[in-house]
Amino acid sequence: MEQRDLVSRPRSVSRAPRKEPQSSQNSEIDVLQFAELHFVAEQTAKHARCWEGQVDRPACPDFKAIWTCITPRMRELYVDRVKYVETKGWDWINADYEGSLKCWYERYFAGVDQGRAEMISCVDFADFKALVDNVDFESNVPQAIVVKEEVDYRDVVPESMFVDQGEPEPEPRPEPRADFPDEDVATADSVEESPLECDIKIPANEEIVALENAVGKGVEILKKLYAIFSGSDAFGNEADWKAEIERTQRYACTEKVIIGLVGSTGAGKSSLINAILDEKNVLSTDCMRASTAVATEISYNQGATKYRAEVEFIERHEWERELEVLFEELLDHQDEVTRGAIPKNSDAAVALDKIKAVYPMLTPEDILNASVANLMASERVTDLLGTTMGFEGDDPKAFSTKLKSYIDSKGKRGRPKKSAKKQDADEHPDSASDTDTANQGIGLWPLVRVVRIYTKAPALATGAVLVDLPGIFDSNSARVAVAEDYMRRCSAHWIVAPINRAVDDKVARDLLGKNYKLQMQMDCAFNDMTFFCTKTDDLVPTEVIHSLGLDLPAFNEVQELPAKVEWLKNEINAFEKPKKTIISQLEWVETEIEELEERLTGDEFGCDVLEITPKRKKPHGSEPLEMPAIQEAGTTEIPMVEKLKNRFSDLKVRRKDLRSQLKHINEEMDSKVEELKELEDGKEKMEHSVIKSCIEARNRFSKQQIKRDFALEVQSLDQELEDDTENPIQAAGCDYDELERNLPVFCVSTRAYQGLRGRADMAKLVGGFSELEETEIPLLQRHCVRLTEKAREESSRRFLTQLNQVLQSMKLWCLVSTATSDASEQKIKEIEADFESVFGGLTEAAEAHMNHFDSVARETVQVNIFNKLNRASRHAVVQFPEAVSRWNAPGSSGGLRWNTYKAICRRRGVYHKIDWNQDLARPMLDKIASSWKRTFTELLPHCLHFLKEDLEAVVSQFHTQVIDSVKQGVPEKIRVQLQDTLVACRQTMGEQFRQAEKWTMQEQKRINRTFAEAIAERLKETYQACASETGRGSLQRIRALMQQTAEDHANDVLRGSTENAKHELGKLLDGQQAEVDRIIHNRLQRISEDYHRALIEPQIKLYTEEQIRMKSEVAKIVKEAEAELLLGHLLGGVRSS
Repeated sequence: MEQRDLVSRPRSVSRAPRKEPQSSQNSEIDVLQFAELHFVAEQTAKHARCWEGQVDRPACPDFKAIWTCITPRMRELYVDRVKYVETKGWDWINADYEGSLKCWYERYFAGVDQGRAEMISCVDFADFKALVDNVDFESNVPQAIVVKEEVDYRDVVPESMFVDQGEPEPEPRPEPRADFPDEDVATADSVEESPLECDIKIPANEEIVALENAVGKGVEILKKLYAIFSGSDAFGNEADWKAEIERTQRYACTEKVIIGLVGSTGAGKSSLINAILDEKNVLSTDCMRASTAVATEISYNQGATKYRAEVEFIERHEWERELEVLFEELLDHQDEVTRGAIPKNSDAAVALDKIKAVYPMLTPEDILNASVANLMASERVTDLLGTTMGFEGDDPKAFSTKLKSYIDSKGKRGRPKKSAKKQDADEHPDSASDTDTANQGIGLWPLVRVVRIYTKAPALATGAVLVDLPGIFDSNSARVAVAEDYMRRCSAHWIVAPINRAVDDKVARDLLGKNYKLQMQMDCAFNDMTFFCTKTDDLVPTEVIHSLGLDLPAFNEVQELPAKVEWLKNEINAFEKPKKTIISQLEWVETEIEELEERLTGDEFGCDVLEITPKRKKPHGSEPLEMPAIQEAGTTEIPMVEKLKNRFSDLKVRRKDLRSQLKHINEEMDSKVEELKELEDGKEKMEHSVIKSCIEARNRFSKQQIKRDFALEVQSLDQELEDDTENPIQAAGCDYDELERNLPVFCVSTRAYQGLRGRADMAKLVGGFSELEETEIPLLQRHCVRLTEKAREESSRRFLTQLNQVLQSMKLWCLVSTATSDASEQKIKEIEADFESVFGGLTEAAEAHMNHFDSVARETVQVNIFNKLNRASRHAVVQFPEAVSRWNAPGSSGGLRWNTYKAICRRRGVYHKIDWNQDLARPMLDKIASSWKRTFTELLPHCLHFLKEDLEAVVSQFHTQVIDSVKQGVPEKIRVQLQDTLVACRQTMGEQFRQAEKWTMQEQKRINRTFAEAIAERLKETYQACASETGRGSLQRIRALMQQTAEDHANDVLRGSTENAKHELGKLLDGQQAEVDRIIHNRLQRISEDYHRALIEPQIKLYTEEQIRMKSEVAKIVKEAEAELLLGHLLGGVRSS
């Protein structure tokens, strides 16, 4: 069907009678005219829906004019719709094509909420088809549209298509080249095979599975017990088991394992996360832009939908502070902003982009004439600040698109409704151009604090939480604080770098940076690091073979292939000439035979066909065809008919011979062609083998090199940080060979993984990969699961230990139910006094040990940190002026330029990768880092361990003494149960002390970051003064001001930092002591209650029938629980390392 037959001309295009197009060009114009009608109808319906119900609704834009500006790619989308409508064969539509479109698009947007409508750039083709397919038409009313069934379009999430007219699409990364002749070999043609299935299941850790199963059963047991105590008031407030059960239930949760990903721009973090999630593009590259500095958290979704997201916005005062910084940047470059001549990647350009994103109706001139107060008066922005938006869905593409609109620097979202009260144009500069920019929306990314994404990814199902940390270098302090907080809370740190740079750049040395490594050292986090080499499919085999000295026979064979192929082609070509000669001869012979046969069997000779074949022996085919006349004496000339018969016979012999020669040549050629085909078929396999070998070899080398570099870097850092006055501590306490062996390193190809998984637009096999395991993504997914095992075990043990304590106490409580007593009041007082005397001894001993622990802990911190801080701060004071001298040096000598200097001061010392505050603190931290680490990883944990042992000893002593103090003796059943209760008490106390140790480690991470924070606070006024300097000579004044601060106030700044750290450490010790005090007093209270019930109450108390009945019910449940859970066996197991 020709193009002109696809559509008919609508009324709105022309009122004249329709004329048939005369050329393909005219038919194309016809189609584009119809496509324009679709665009105008769609955008008009969208505009009406977005502004529906709003007081200041602007006039509808001229979408016909806008149509002329959209990209050809965008126009094709509407052309496809025209063609699809034509396939329906609806004659009636010619009557009012434009009216029908108007009805369709209005119906679609009427079923979409306004928030969603604002984000739809172009109705997805699938949604358009659904819209068209769900209409029918009554024959008696041609223009009436009747919906077949009610379709709730609110359930349809359109797949918006954002078209960037200003930038071309990014070119795909070049395929790995094998440097083989004629063609690359890295990528195969389209995959015909089904996508490979991904199963990340790993052999279950039976101990953890048993613990988690016990937790689930334990929760149900607690519910049963709670129901019993809720259904009766027999004991009143005497035994508050309900409160005890509620406290225990709170332990039944698994800790999240936060995994922080760091890496340079272009390292492939977003692609890596998508592969771990086994998704194509839930996180697009733009969504993870380093420029936004938005931490993105991804965890498992426990809800019903497949995807869910929360977008948390910054507070009002935080946005106000950022606007102040952005305005200062613009005012420093006011002339360039006015002329539109700002360098693309300058700070002023970034500042302008951020402001225009949030206030898109403002021109640069409007922004320069506005103020922070003006912009903060905009309700549409302030209504978002301090809020959290959430959305969910099952369509990954729609979810990703919506997520992108919130956090991508190019994403737009329509404005929310304004209040009915008209804004004053003078007060709010953004209202001046509302009408002209009505179709523009707010860019939300500068306002976002953090994004939380929840998916059904199996790799995250056990509690892993991936956090992309794009950087902490941002003008917004709220986002910086979020990134810092995640860094502090990380249980694992993943360092991501492309494999081409991972080894060459010595990622352990250069990518991490001095300050980062020092932070990891003080956080004791080197054992929690994992390195990732991405883009393993990006390689040039010849370079790998040369650099690694590989001996690959397959590569040599591939190199020899061209010569073999060329030789075979020459051999085949060599047969062509003789073959043509034989074919030519054979054609001549065939012609001669036909002519001769016709002559002999014709009227001239009248021979029968059988006659013309002589019975004589046929001559050899090599004899000449023209036989000479045979003349014998006394004979006559042979008759003509016989001559012709003989010639006919010779021709047939010659034909047979030629056919035999031709057959032989064809067989030889077929053999050579088959050999050539085998070579070409084997070429792909050999090339695949070569690339696979190169990838594997480079991966092995990279892993070995990174492990070695990392261990050497940590060792070097330890040696640098050793205190001058002490013997090396860390070097003796760290096995660097073991550190090298145990460092996890993964070399992954996300592109190969996605291709093998058959993702749309990625369904090409990447050379060198044929199995998912070869990409190492499944291995990484299993690693992600394994990282949670320790946390899962610890949380399960914590709950089960607490549960066991409750069950043992209940069991002991239930045993005492049949006692009778006639003890006098005096006797009761004596029994109570004896018990209190023994328990008082336990209390005094416990408090003594507790006080001793506090004393030792404080002395440990005093000796190993406080005393060294004084010397460290003096060293840092000396270094302060030297650091400022480096900053103030001429640019040719490494000094800072005027704009960089001001940008740093404006951001209180932190700008991109520059952190003056950390640089000033580093000389001090270098002096105390080793002692700091040893204090919190060895000395204080040892103090807690000794305290636990001392407390266990005094509790055991109390156990013996209190039993001996009972004069009438203790039944064996009670003795056995008290022993079990004592074991449960020790286990509970041990778990609680481990939690106290973890709390201390988390607090020290926070405190070791306060050195730089305190310096920033004490230099705040200096930074502000430097940032406010303008005009000629401002750089010299800034340098002088900073130099004067270094010379006059260095001692105050650095001393203030150390005093602040001491104060925070003092609070840590107070908090640690308070936690230890709480643990011990809770244990003492439990011990008192358990032993009093078991030993004292039988002598002094009577129980009612109702109380006895309740104890019997509880005892039955506890007995069943012990038989089912086997807590004694589970909790006696070996803990995971």
